[in-house]
Amino acid sequence: MAETLAQRWAAPFSWRVRVRLAAAFRAGLAAEHGRFLPWLAVFMGLGNSLFFAAPAMPPAWVGVSALAFALVTLAAAWAHLYGRAAAWCLLAAALGFAAASLRTHALPPLADLPRGAVTVQGIVSAVDPLPQGRRVLLSAVTLGNGTVMPRRLRVRLRNTDLQWLAPGDRIRLRALLRPPYPPSYPGGWDQRRDAFFQGLGGVGFALGPVERLSASHSHGLTARFQILREALAARILVAIPGTAGAVAATLMTGIRSAMPYADRDAFSVSGLSHILAVAGLHIGIVMTTVFAACRLALAHWSWAALRWPVKEIATLAALAVGGFYMLMTGMHLPILRSFVMAALVTLGLLAGRRAISMRSLALAAGVLLLVQPEALAGVSFQMSFAAVMVLIAGYDLLREERLAQLTHRPGVVGFLLQDFILVTVTSILAALATAPFVAYHFGHLELYSIPANMLAVPITAFWVLPCGLAAYALMPLHLEALALVPMGWGCAAILGIARGAAALPAADLAMGRMAPACLALVAIGMIWLCLWQSARCLLGLLPLAAGLALPVILGASPQVLVSADFRMIALQAPGVVFVDAQRPDPFTLGEWGRFWNGRPFRPLPAPGRAESGAVCTADGCLLPGGVLLWRALAPPAQCRGVALILAKAGWVFQPEAGCRGVPVIDRAAVRAEGATAAWVEGGRVRILTDRASRGVWPWLPPPSG
Repeated sequence: MAETLAQRWAAPFSWRVRVRLAAAFRAGLAAEHGRFLPWLAVFMGLGNSLFFAAPAMPPAWVGVSALAFALVTLAAAWAHLYGRAAAWCLLAAALGFAAASLRTHALPPLADLPRGAVTVQGIVSAVDPLPQGRRVLLSAVTLGNGTVMPRRLRVRLRNTDLQWLAPGDRIRLRALLRPPYPPSYPGGWDQRRDAFFQGLGGVGFALGPVERLSASHSHGLTARFQILREALAARILVAIPGTAGAVAATLMTGIRSAMPYADRDAFSVSGLSHILAVAGLHIGIVMTTVFAACRLALAHWSWAALRWPVKEIATLAALAVGGFYMLMTGMHLPILRSFVMAALVTLGLLAGRRAISMRSLALAAGVLLLVQPEALAGVSFQMSFAAVMVLIAGYDLLREERLAQLTHRPGVVGFLLQDFILVTVTSILAALATAPFVAYHFGHLELYSIPANMLAVPITAFWVLPCGLAAYALMPLHLEALALVPMGWGCAAILGIARGAAALPAADLAMGRMAPACLALVAIGMIWLCLWQSARCLLGLLPLAAGLALPVILGASPQVLVSADFRMIALQAPGVVFVDAQRPDPFTLGEWGRFWNGRPFRPLPAPGRAESGAVCTADGCLLPGGVLLWRALAPPAQCRGVALILAKAGWVFQPEAGCRGVPVIDRAAVRAEGATAAWVEGGRVRILTDRASRGVWPWLPPPSG
C-alpha cells in the first residue's frame, strides 16, 4: 500500500520536472536563435583537428566512411528536431575530417634532394625582391638529367646577379639545395608541413649566375598578374626608396620579401605585424574607401542620384575593386579569406541584411576549411577568425545605441572623436582576442600593441591605402609618383611608430611555451563566450581560465634542448641557459627562448671554470641536476651523480660499465628522431623527440629502422 501511494505521488512530480526541463530547454534554444550555423563551422574545425591529431595519416577510406555514416545518420534522425541537430553536427565534423583527408592524400610527398651541388632547370613562377638580391620560385623543375619534379623549388640568387627575369622564363643555374628545416624543438613550427601544403619541395641558393634559356611565352592569367605585381613592386621601390618603399610594396602588391628582417621584428614586437600581412584590415579599408567615394560622387551628381541606385552601384564598385586588390596582392589565404567575408558583407548589404554577423563569419570559415583545411593550424587563420569573432560579439554586447551615444558629436571634432573611440575599442578587443595565439605561436606578448595600433591604423586607413588606390589609377598615365610620394610619408610614419614601440622598455614580454591542449582550451572558452547569447555563455570562462592558468601551473621548462642537426645544445642552469654551438643560429635561439621566458643565453664556461653550477673540464661539462655534456671520444669511466649524458663526439655512444643504465642522447638518436627535449627532475629523466610528438605523415622523413 505504501509503495503504491509513493508511486502515485512520484509520477506527477517527475512529470512536472520533465515539463519544466523541456520548457527551459526550448527557452534556451529560443534565446540562441540564429547561432546554430556558427556551431557547424566549429564542428568542421573539430573534424579537421581530429584528422591532423592522429599519430599517423588515416587512410583515405576513413574520411569517406565517416562522411557516409554521417549522411545516413542525418537521414535517420531527420524526423526528430534534436536528433537532426546532432546529426548535422556529426556531418559537419565528418566533412571537416574528409576535406583534410582528401587534401593531404592528393598532394605528392616531399622528394629527396641531392646533398651536393646540382644543375637546376625550371620555369620561373615568381621573382621576389629581397633586402639584398632576389629569389625565384621555380616550377617544372629538373635536377641534372632527371625527370620533372612534382613540386616547386625556391632558390636565392647571388646578390651580384643582374640577369633580367620574368615569370614564364626558363632558366638554368647551379645551386645547393636542402629540404625545409625541421622544427627547432619537439612540437615546434614545422616548415616541412607548410612546404608540403604549399607545393614546395625545397629551397636553396645559387652558386653561379643564372642562364636564361628562353623568354616567357606564358599568356595565362596567373602569369600575367604575377608579372604585373612584380612590375608594380619595382616601380614602387623606385618612387619610394628604403624601407618605407618596402612597406608600400607590401601593401600594394603583397610582395613583402624586400622588408629588412630587423624591421619585420619591429612590426612584430610592436603588435603591428598585421599591417604587413595583407588581409581583412586592408581589404576592408580599400572597399570602404571605394564605397564611400563612389557613393559620395554619385550623390553629388543630381541626375544620377535621382535615376540610379546609388548605394547598389557603390557596393558593386567596392566589390570589384576589392577583387582587383585581392588579385594584385597574390590571392594568398588571408586575403582570400578576407575577400570571402567582404563578398558576404556586400551581398548582405544588397539584400538589406545585417552586414557582418556570426553567420557570415561561420560561412567564410566553412568554405576555407573545405578549400584549405591545413590552414586551421596556422597562426593567420586562428588570429584572424578569433579577432573577427570577438569583435562581432563585443560590438553586439556594446550595442550600436551605446556606441552612438559615445560617438555622436557634430563637425570635425565629432568625426575625430568617433574615429578615436572606435579605433580604441577595436584595438582593445582585437588585442585581447589574439593575445593567446600570439603567446602560443611566437612566445611573447606585445605590451604596446594597443597604443601603437591606435596611431598606425588611422594613418593606414585615411592616408596610406587611399594614396595607394590613387597610385593604382595613375600608373597607366605614369603619374603614380603624385600619389606614391605622399604614401611613402605615411609608410615612414608607420615604420617610425613600429620602431619606437619596439624600442620601449619591456615591449617584448617573453612567455613560457603553451601546450597545444592549453591553446585548445582557450579557443573552446573563447568560442563558447562569443557564440552563445544568453547567460550560459559565461560557462566559457572556465576552459578559458584553465587554458591560461595551466601553462603557469604545469609549465616546467626542459633542462635540455637539442637541435635536429645536433649542432646546437641548450642546457638550463639557475638564472641562465648555456648554449653549446660553434655558430649559434639566431632563429633557433629565438624559438628556444620561449621555454625560458627570455633568460640570457651564454656559452658554456671554459675548461677549469665553474659558473651557475656548471663545472667544465676538457672532456665535458656537468650541470645541475646531473646533466653531463661529454665531448671526449672515449666514454667516461663512471657516472656517479649523472642522470643524463649528451654525447657530442662520434655517432653512437657506447657507455662503460659504470655508466650503464644512464639515458644517452647521441648524434645517431637525434638524427633519427629529430629535435629532442629532456626534463630531469630528482634523478628521473623524461625525453621527448620531435618524431614521437608528430607521428607518421607524408611531409616527414620515414622512421628509422
